[in-house]
Amino acid sequence: MRIPDDKIDEVRTAADIIDVISAYLPLKRRGRNYLALCPFHDEKTPSFSVSPDKQIFHCFGCGKGGNVFTFLMEHDKLSFIEAITALADRYGITLPRYEKEPDTRTERMLYANQVAADFYHSILKREAYRDKIEAYLYTRRGLKPETVERFQIGLAPDEWHALLDFARKKDLTPKELEEAGLALKSDKTGEYYDRFRLRLMFPIYNMVGRIVAFGGRALSKGETAKYMNSPETPIYSKSHILYGLHASKGAIREAEAVILVEGYFDFLSLFQAGIENVAAVSGTAFTPQQARLLARFARKAYLFFDADSAGQNAALRSVEYFFDCGIEPMIVTPPPTHDPDSLVRQFGGTEVLKQISQGVPYLAFRFDRVDMSALSMPEKERVVREIKALAGKIEDPLRRDIFVASAAEILRLPVGAVTPGEPQQKAPTLLPDRVRNIQIIESELLSLFVNRPQLIELVWDDIAPDDLNGPGHRGIYTAMIGAYRESGRIDPDRLIEHLTGDVEKSGLALIATIDWGDLDLTGVVKEYKRMLLNQKRQVHLADIKQKLAAAEKRGDHDQAEKLMREIKYLLEKRL
Repeated sequence: MRIPDDKIDEVRTAADIIDVISAYLPLKRRGRNYLALCPFHDEKTPSFSVSPDKQIFHCFGCGKGGNVFTFLMEHDKLSFIEAITALADRYGITLPRYEKEPDTRTERMLYANQVAADFYHSILKREAYRDKIEAYLYTRRGLKPETVERFQIGLAPDEWHALLDFARKKDLTPKELEEAGLALKSDKTGEYYDRFRLRLMFPIYNMVGRIVAFGGRALSKGETAKYMNSPETPIYSKSHILYGLHASKGAIREAEAVILVEGYFDFLSLFQAGIENVAAVSGTAFTPQQARLLARFARKAYLFFDADSAGQNAALRSVEYFFDCGIEPMIVTPPPTHDPDSLVRQFGGTEVLKQISQGVPYLAFRFDRVDMSALSMPEKERVVREIKALAGKIEDPLRRDIFVASAAEILRLPVGAVTPGEPQQKAPTLLPDRVRNIQIIESELLSLFVNRPQLIELVWDDIAPDDLNGPGHRGIYTAMIGAYRESGRIDPDRLIEHLTGDVEKSGLALIATIDWGDLDLTGVVKEYKRMLLNQKRQVHLADIKQKLAAAEKRGDHDQAEKLMREIKYLLEKRL
């Protein structure tokens, strides 16, 4: 049973796309639309456009586009139902109880991960592993049973087909486990086997609390990889997820600050000690997408990494992303030989809070003890280059200026000395100055229907969907005709849900960005209709000419004469 259409419409109406996306990205008004750096690909010049009038987004760089539901599905790796549910919760809309549809690929992957989590969690209680787990998890690591239960920590047994056998009883195929990153297929035998074996398993949750992946810590000596994570799948992108954030986001929002740690045990120890405004990177390099995710909840980020040089270097490598998102990075240095986990276990949560309170702003941490007057000229140049390089990576001009002013004050240098050159702008991609091709005419004609839906009545009797050849245009035009016949409206944010292909969805989002203002568009539609009908006749004419050549070649004079009359008719009828 699906969520009723009227409830989907209610959520869509309540969830203003600017309100939703601005919680993820800093949007800047540009005319009637808003611009930002695209969250779906790396870029220096903003090409991600959001239309408040049409309630859609489109990136001119990578081509992604859609409505408010599409954005959440792409950004947070949610299913359609999860996106609606998340927005309904945010805007206080009560949804009726419904049965989830496990037949979609996304839902099957989510189901497979939940089945795996249940299985791994049950293995913890097996007699064969109980003593070893209690010694490691509860005694050595100091975790409490309720923490293990809450985060559904489990154990992958030392067997090759244990999960596969269990999953078969839950109506999951080996192929589905492979797609979810839980099984592998042997190149030699073609047989499937479990990806994780004899590893402590940490389920990784998305923002709405669904399990999308796992992190596995080796328990046996001699393993080449101490930690092994699930591979990326359609529901899991490691650059977009932070471990534990699903459970800690409320505390982070309340504190307006996040404590960022490196590993699963760092997170679990702090959270268990009552320090809940914490999230973990979990073995991957920190990314701009993760910084933007935290910017929804926090104004400060305490980078609480290991005391060793590798931990501190990891903290310093991530600061540019925080500055660019408007988050102030604070550097916390644990006592020598300690990490957040060991600090909690040895001294308790009070000591951790003390360390956090002694966190130092990045610029002060990096340069406060630098005496420029005592440095040689090459050393001064290195310091200035470092500051300018970091400042040059901060995209937002205001935040870049604030950073430069702070650095200049700390180093007692003129602001101009540490101001980077203007970031290089990409040259705009311009259409060649020639007659626009027929696909552009199709795009603009379809965009006219978005701006003035009633104009579609001037066209649909003469131009069929099969007459269009642009990418996704046939499906878009078909959906437009259906929507207008049903409701007299063509709303891009509603229409996009009826399109099945990514090409069609991004095509509609692009088409909807064309703004025709208050022009009288009737004449424009008629002209485009004339051009498309001429194109249709040209295609038909070329086909007939081929048939004529074939008829003449085989000496079929009657057929050739008939085709000649048809060609004459088409040429006379040409508009």
